[in-house]
Amino acid sequence: MSHQKGGGLTDMTAGSPLRHIIKFSIPLLIGNFFQQCYNIADSIIVGNFMGEESVDAQAAVNTSMPVIFLIVALFAGLGMGATIILSQNYGAKEMATVRRTIRTIYTIVMAASVPLTIIGIFVTPPLLRLLGVPESTMDMAVSYVTVIFIGLIGSLGYNFNAGILQGLGDSKTPLRFLILSTVVNILLDLLFIIVFGWGIQGIAIATIIAQAFSWLYGVWYIQRKYPELELSLLKLGADKAILGKILRVGLPSAVQQSLFSIGMLFMQNLVNQGGPAFIAGFGNANRIDAFVFLPVFSFYAALTTFTGQNMGARQIGRVKQGLRVTLGAALGTYAVIAALTLIFGRNLLGLFNPDAEVIGNGMGYLFSVIPFSFLIIVQFMLVGVMRGAGQVMVPVLTTIVGFIVVRVPSAYLLARFLGHDKMFYSYPIGWVLSLTAAGIIFSTGRWQTKSLVMHTAENAEEALEREDRDAIQEQ
Repeated sequence: MSHQKGGGLTDMTAGSPLRHIIKFSIPLLIGNFFQQCYNIADSIIVGNFMGEESVDAQAAVNTSMPVIFLIVALFAGLGMGATIILSQNYGAKEMATVRRTIRTIYTIVMAASVPLTIIGIFVTPPLLRLLGVPESTMDMAVSYVTVIFIGLIGSLGYNFNAGILQGLGDSKTPLRFLILSTVVNILLDLLFIIVFGWGIQGIAIATIIAQAFSWLYGVWYIQRKYPELELSLLKLGADKAILGKILRVGLPSAVQQSLFSIGMLFMQNLVNQGGPAFIAGFGNANRIDAFVFLPVFSFYAALTTFTGQNMGARQIGRVKQGLRVTLGAALGTYAVIAALTLIFGRNLLGLFNPDAEVIGNGMGYLFSVIPFSFLIIVQFMLVGVMRGAGQVMVPVLTTIVGFIVVRVPSAYLLARFLGHDKMFYSYPIGWVLSLTAAGIIFSTGRWQTKSLVMHTAENAEEALEREDRDAIQEQ
């Protein structure tokens, strides 16, 4: 039977894997839904309340995303590495290491936020020019990104709060933080755009205020609900051994995120060549596609945490069982949502912007990508197991093969020889290769030897007892 610690922290090393995966995934799914509402609210409000500037404003927001992601990719990767370390040590019942890891994570956040903000502000204009952003959207894009980077610490802090709790099996508390942030963001969007008329700067200001509020509220909430974690912004300090492990585990993820963001810059450059209506259509369809994929991201995160805890408890059999049930749940759920999205795609795109050309470009993306997304779902689940186990180089390799080597070049070739709207078929082409690479690596079984924690004799004995209990329950 599973059990709770600290109110909402969940031990996934005993009990039904499917029940754990679903129970953990549902709050993540709701949270991801609100995260997309957070992003979509900006596009809908811009598209419907900025008049003649709406297409250029939407293009400015959409074309800015790869630049922002490029700058924060390194720390997003380190955060993933820290989550893996937390989940494995929690599974091994090493709470002292969990607390030291949390202090180290927050030391990284506080130390990195100011230089990262400065770098982001200064590199944004040349990066946007390199991307070929249309002149009609350039000033808006620079203004939007500059404000976002000024408030970057709120975004980093919120995401690290969520990563800490998810690594320890609590997916409900981050949901509360996200709902709060989403509601504040939407209300401020409406106030700053409709009432104050601040334009695209108002959208950015609303975003950073909402993120900062949610981050600081999250710190207070964790301190009150989980005092055993000893989270404090005033008692920081990096444990050198843990910092080294975070770097060792997180840097491959950071490299993957960076490579992905660089690839996105090239893809955005190609999209920008289609003009504002093509940029807006692509960006709006991307947001819908992200909505469709929400269950997959949730199952992936749940499987990664489940794997981390059970690798920490030395229960390989449960990990494989978790993979099977999660893959089935993810594929079944996606099939239903994807079909509905293709049927009602034009109606959904019309919510963002009623312009017929923008809607047509968005539909081109949806029909090129969604029918083939089962390929990336299988890859995600294989990578989730290997990442949770500690084999963190796999996402880097699949990103290099599927995205950098295949998708980006094929997108340019398709656009040149078959037309700009055919560039999106590069997505499934890349997915075939990346899934093949992930499948080959997974089949070697090396991920089973990548646990990041040292087991005491007592922990090993407990793990064997749990495996025996689960075997009896299955019979």
